[in-house]
Amino acid sequence: MSAQPADQSVKDTTLDAEVAGLVADLMEEHGSEAAALRALAHDFIVLMNDADRSVSRGFLRGLFSQGARLVCDPET
Repeated sequence: MSAQPADQSVKDTTLDAEVAGLVADLMEEHGSEAAALRALAHDFIVLMNDADRSVSRGFLRGLFSQGARLVCDPET
């Protein structure tokens, strides 16, 4: 016997259902597949650029990553 009455539906919380809902929301917001893809690509590029700026490249081959630290001249 089920714990819920037969007339209640169970919300689908699987990853596929979440993705399908996100795609439907994007289509509704942007109007077409191409516009939705452009919006996703734009957001992805912005996120990648932000992540690239915030990640330390560390000490590589005897040189610090460009712009991460000023190079100190020991003679001055």
